[in-house]
Amino acid sequence: MPLVRIDIIGPKPPEYRRALLAGARDAVVSALGVPSQRVTVRLLETPAEDVYLHECRTEFFTHVEVLLYEGRTPEQKTGLVAALRDHFAKDPGIKPCEVAVGFCDASTVDLDVLPGEATVRPSIH
Repeated sequence: MPLVRIDIIGPKPPEYRRALLAGARDAVVSALGVPSQRVTVRLLETPAEDVYLHECRTEFFTHVEVLLYEGRTPEQKTGLVAALRDHFAKDPGIKPCEVAVGFCDASTVDLDVLPGEATVRPSIH
């Protein structure tokens, strides 16, 4: 179920955007053991003139929000942060200090589910 939203300052070339999308999916799959088909990744670009950055940030600042069902451990989340930073450093070449990651944990009853799935899922531990 992980829903991943990546916010970047754009415009960026298509290959840059594709690298982020693929890297985020691969990071979630490897760090959390989630099947690839269960991961949704979305990328949003905001024009530079619509973003205020502190002077310690560059135009490569990348903000990632990850929505998960509750129950993931701090170690799993820390592992995902490391995997995201590693993937993004390799391609498209973003320095780890330019990647900020935030998590939102949702109750299994607080989210809509796919057709045919139970409305309440067991806890993930």
